[in-house]
Amino acid sequence: MIDINKITLKNNAMFNIVMRRPNLCKKCLERILNKNISDISYPESERTIDLDLESKSIRLDIYCEDEDTSYNIELQNGINDDLPRRSRYYQDMIDIDMLEKGHEYTELKNVIVIFICTFDIFGKDRHLYTFENICIQDNNIHLDDKTTKIFLNTKGTMNDIPEPLKNFLEYIDTGSVTDDFTRELDETVVEVRKDKKWRNRIMTVEELIKDEAKIAKREGRQEERKLLNKLTELLINDDRIDDLKKSSIDSNYQDILIAEYKDQLSDYIS
Repeated sequence: MIDINKITLKNNAMFNIVMRRPNLCKKCLERILNKNISDISYPESERTIDLDLESKSIRLDIYCEDEDTSYNIELQNGINDDLPRRSRYYQDMIDIDMLEKGHEYTELKNVIVIFICTFDIFGKDRHLYTFENICIQDNNIHLDDKTTKIFLNTKGTMNDIPEPLKNFLEYIDTGSVTDDFTRELDETVVEVRKDKKWRNRIMTVEELIKDEAKIAKREGRQEERKLLNKLTELLINDDRIDDLKKSSIDSNYQDILIAEYKDQLSDYIS
């Protein structure tokens, strides 16, 4: 059973709820970007929240805009090697959404995709990794396509960011209150824990996530079983009983056989 009183801002559902407060999200963006930004808004935010919470494919992104920029912010707790490609996908979806609303290419806003990670995806101990498109042959030439991708690491050790941002990342990682902003965040987290409506939403999301994990694990076992059953069939057909016996007690040898039969097993290998 989930203890709601122990849920912190590191929890995806809590992060989503807290960052739906424009004043807090604005302060968060200002710390990440190290500049003042204008007031932000959330296009169709409530409809998106309701859809996300009732959906089996739960997405808890924060999508907001100011006068000239669209922001997508996501908290990432589990190490995930596909984040760079996901950042590309998010950027594409934001652009497509703008164009479908009748904008011309010249009217596309700046797009900043931000991942706040509780792990170091690039393994360089930095707190902040910022990417923009530049010319490989001449790094002084910027494509200027108005897109930026930012990966933040709450466990960074380098002295590479301003103190306010470092305090924010430390609060996400450890819950330590070190300045006025993190105190405001902490008070909001406590407030959300006490609010019956939000408590129920967080519990619903957490249960759905647990269900998804169970289904994925069960489906993974089923797919693995199909793969091994097919491998067994192939070995028997080829009269390789000794190899079959060895693979049943030696997982490394099993992998060798799977690689050997990869063409016949292609439908069973994800």
